[in-house]
Amino acid sequence: MLKTDPRIIVRPTSLISSSPKLRIRGVLNPSADRLKDGHILLYARVAETPYHGERYFLSPRMMGSKSYSFRMEKIPRTKGQVSSEAFVTKEGLIRLPTISHFRRIYLDENAEKVIHLNQKPDFFGIKGECDFGVEDPRTTFFEELNLHAMTYVSVSDHAGVSTSMATSKDLKRWTRFGITFSQQNKDVVLFPRKVNGRFVALHRPEGTMNFNRPSIWISYSKDLQYWGFDKPLMQPRFEAWDSLRIGAGTPPVEIEDGFLDLYHGVSYMDPNDDSKGKRYCAGAVVFDKENPEVILARTPKTEPLFAPELPEEKVGFVDNVVFPTDTVWKDKTKKELFVFAGAGDSAISVRSVRLKAVLNSLTWFK
Repeated sequence: MLKTDPRIIVRPTSLISSSPKLRIRGVLNPSADRLKDGHILLYARVAETPYHGERYFLSPRMMGSKSYSFRMEKIPRTKGQVSSEAFVTKEGLIRLPTISHFRRIYLDENAEKVIHLNQKPDFFGIKGECDFGVEDPRTTFFEELNLHAMTYVSVSDHAGVSTSMATSKDLKRWTRFGITFSQQNKDVVLFPRKVNGRFVALHRPEGTMNFNRPSIWISYSKDLQYWGFDKPLMQPRFEAWDSLRIGAGTPPVEIEDGFLDLYHGVSYMDPNDDSKGKRYCAGAVVFDKENPEVILARTPKTEPLFAPELPEEKVGFVDNVVFPTDTVWKDKTKKELFVFAGAGDSAISVRSVRLKAVLNSLTWFK
C-alpha cells in the first residue's frame, strides 16, 4: 500500500442543518475542482436526518422544483421494520432515514484549510426526479467545450436509485439534464475528453438477480444526455481486497500513460466471518487513451492502493470506509494528486499521492 498522510478536512460539526427539523449526519463524498484563483472548490454531499420517534419513522421527501422545500413522510413503525440502512415497509418498499443535498466548500490552494463553507443547500433534489435527495456528486471539466458536467445519484419514488446529470459554465448555475442512467445505477464518472468522437462514462449497474458481483461498465454518448453501447469492463476479484463489489471513484484524469481512475473496492474484514463487517478501500486503474475498453494496469489483488487509516475512516456512520470521489493536481507539474474521499460515510478526508508511486504500484498488462 502507498504511504499517505491523510487528514480530515471537513467534519459534520462544521455545518449547520438546513432546517430545525433535521440534524447533520455527515458531510462526505465530494467533487473537487481547481478554480482560476488557485483555490479548490468542493461540492460536498451533506446528509441530514430527522428526529425519529419511538412510534413513527420519518422520511424526508423533496417537494420543490426550483427552491429547497421538503415534507416529512410519517410512517408508523408497526408498518415495517428498520434495517441497517433504511426503513422497509411490509410491502417491501424502501424509505430512507436521511436526505442529502450539496454545499459548496472552498479550500486553500494546498487543501489544508477551509476558506468558506456555505451553510445552505447549493444543489438539492427536486420533486419527481430526486424525491429523496441527491448524493455523491462527481464533476468533469471539458476544456474544449469550456463546460463542467456533474453526475450525481438521484433517488426517487418512480425511478429508484438512478444517476442524473447537470452542466455548468461557472460551477454555480446548473442546467439539469435529468436521469441519464436509470435504476439501479451509481458511481458514474466521465472521461475528461471525447475519445473517437464520443463522450465516455464509467458506471456501475446492479440488478436483483445476481449472476455476478457489482462491476464497472463503460458507455458512450454523442451529447452527454443519451448513453449506450454499454459493456462490462472491470469485475471484482475473488480472494482480493475488492472481492465483493467495485465502483468508479474519481473522474479519470489524462496522464502520459493513459487515463488514470481511482476506484473503490469492497471486501469482508474477515473472509471467514462476514459478521465482522466490510471494508471499503481504494485502488487504481489505467485505461488506454485510444481505446478505454483496454485496461493497461490495475492495482494488484493482494493489497489496495490505500485503506482506511484515520479514526474517522475506521469508525463512522459506516465503519471502515475510505471512498475516493475526486482528485485535483497539486500543482502544474502534475506529479502529485490530492485525493478527496468520504471517511466512514461521515467526514471528508484528503491525502496526497505521487503519480509515479501510484503507477509503480500497479500490475501492468501491456
